[in-house]
Amino acid sequence: METHTIPRGHWFDDDDFRTLVKQVMGLRPRSWSLAEVERATAALGWELREPRTVGHRVWRRFAPRTGPSYGYGLLESDVSDPERIRRLNLSLIDLPDEGEDDVAVADRIRAAWWVMEDELGPPAMWGGYSGPWTLWRRTDVGDPRLAALPDLLLHAHDDGRMSLDLLPPGSDADAVGQASVRGRWYATEPSDLPPASAPTATALPPGTTWEDVEKRLAQALRTLGRGMPFLPGRFILHLGAVGDPQRFVQCWSQDLGLVIEATGFLHHPDAANPAQLTRDGWDFSRSIWQRRFPDAMKDYEHATIAARLLIGELRHIGVELADLSYDGTISGRGRGFHLELPDLLVPRVHQPASD
Repeated sequence: METHTIPRGHWFDDDDFRTLVKQVMGLRPRSWSLAEVERATAALGWELREPRTVGHRVWRRFAPRTGPSYGYGLLESDVSDPERIRRLNLSLIDLPDEGEDDVAVADRIRAAWWVMEDELGPPAMWGGYSGPWTLWRRTDVGDPRLAALPDLLLHAHDDGRMSLDLLPPGSDADAVGQASVRGRWYATEPSDLPPASAPTATALPPGTTWEDVEKRLAQALRTLGRGMPFLPGRFILHLGAVGDPQRFVQCWSQDLGLVIEATGFLHHPDAANPAQLTRDGWDFSRSIWQRRFPDAMKDYEHATIAARLLIGELRHIGVELADLSYDGTISGRGRGFHLELPDLLVPRVHQPASD
C-alpha cells in the first residue's frame, strides 16, 4: 500500500494504521490553541495549509505529502473562536468501495478497534450518532507538569467513512458527538453519566405526548440498531413505570436484529389482548409476548414499528406518561456499561430487577 493514500480492506495486512495510532498517541499540546497544536504536529513533520471556512467551522488541512502517514488530517475550530482547536481529525477512509457489503465494513471497523485496544487498552465510552464511535480516555502517570493526554475517538460513519480524532482531555458525549443529531446514544461507567433521576422523578418536558416519545424512541432504536452490530456487544433497554418495576417492556439487540418484549404481561396477564397482540405480529411461542425484527440494522422502518408496539403495550399495562422512565445497559468484551439516551427526554431511573 502506498503511503499518503486512504486505506481500504483488512487492516491487519500491514502496520500503517498502527503506526499512525502510535504517532498521535504521543501528541500532547499544552493547550488547545492553534499555536500549541501546530507546534505539536510540526514535531511530527506535519505541515498545515491555509484555513478554509466551512459553515460555522474553520478547517486547516495538513498537506498530503507532509501530513499524517495514513489518511488525511485537518484541525477544526469554530468561526467564533478560530484560534481554539476543537479536534484534530484524521480521515482514514473517505468513502467505501462501490458495492462493499456490511460484512467488509464490519471487518474493517473491528480491525481498527482491535489495533486501538491493543495500543490503548479498553475504551472508556461507546456511542452512536451517524454511525458507532468509541472513545479512549488516557491517564498519565508520568510527570504531572506535562500537558494532559488528549482523548482519542474512533468513529465509523454511516456513509462508510472512518475517522480518528484527537479531542481535548475530558471531552463529554456532546463534544464527541453532535447535539443536533437526533437518536444519539452513549454508554459508559456510571461516573461518566449524568445523575440518574430520583425514583419519583417526573421530568418529561411540558406538553410531551405519547406520540412524541414514540418518535424519539424510534430514532434511538434506529441509531442503536445501526451501530451495535459493528461493536463487540449488545444493548438491552427497559421502559416502564417509575414506581412499579413490574409494569415495563424491554428490547435488545440480537445479531443484526432487534427483539422486543411485552414483559409486563407476565405480572399483569389480564391486561393482555392476545387477539390484538397476534394481529400486531407478537408471538407467544416462548410463553411471553415477543416480536423479532431480524433485519433491523438495514431496515429503519423496523425501528418505527418496534417503537409503536412498545409504546402501545406500555399503555395497555397501565403505565402513565407522567410515570414513564427508562433504564438500559450495553455489555460486551467482559464489561457492562450504563446506556444514556439524551434525546429520548425521558427520565433515566435505575430499576431493580423484579421477581
